[in-house]
Amino acid sequence: MRIALRIDYHIHTLFSDGMRDLSSYVDQAAKRKIDEIGFSDHMHFKKAVWSMAFSDLTSYLNRITALKETSKIPIKRGLEIDFVPSRMDRLMRTVNKFNLDYLIGSVHFIGNWAIDSEDQIHRWRRKNISHVYQRYFTLVQNMAKSGLFDILGHLDLVKIFNFRPKNDITNLLLETVEIISRSKTCVEVNTSGLRKPCREVYPNEKLIKICFDNGIPITLGSDAHSPKEVGANFDLAVNLLRKVGYVETVRFTKRKREFVEL
Repeated sequence: MRIALRIDYHIHTLFSDGMRDLSSYVDQAAKRKIDEIGFSDHMHFKKAVWSMAFSDLTSYLNRITALKETSKIPIKRGLEIDFVPSRMDRLMRTVNKFNLDYLIGSVHFIGNWAIDSEDQIHRWRRKNISHVYQRYFTLVQNMAKSGLFDILGHLDLVKIFNFRPKNDITNLLLETVEIISRSKTCVEVNTSGLRKPCREVYPNEKLIKICFDNGIPITLGSDAHSPKEVGANFDLAVNLLRKVGYVETVRFTKRKREFVEL
């Protein structure tokens, strides 16, 4: 019989754009009765104010390892990596030298446009929203095809500011999920969308159902940037997953996955 666990694999700390040191998140997770967490600070092909430099990676992983020795709950070593199709080789050569538990792949950029940046929200108002969604999900499809990642993060992040296409994109979603299914990658159910203008989990119920119908495993993530956000709205997310039909989630150890009950 599989063990029922509440796991949060999407947490950001001072090593990237989070607000506190790693230990603060561990303490909060234990208080909230989260059974296991994983840190997933940002890595980009180049240093940015919101991501780690390559030179920080050893310190980051050593800090996690030290915390594991005293933590009341299991801690996993992960990263969230921006998928930029033409710039992955050097980054992945560096990352794959380390003994990580999982990698989250995410799309935040269309070209040089950070689609989830409040500083660049004005660019949305000049765009054909349908074209943006097409370009975004094409990038997600290519990310899945790359085979570089264990988990695909916040699958429909493109809706963050509640700009929605007027046309029906069901076929685009079906095509995307079919490609993910062939890639044998997990999809993250990320609760941070409930804290954003879209006011929905990533992905939404319709897209979660398509994932379930295609046999795609899921993980849970809060996308916490402060300790108070660890495990945020997990009860809602778990209820939604059970409504759709999911009865299990995935945990990772050294990039090997194991199914556990929701």
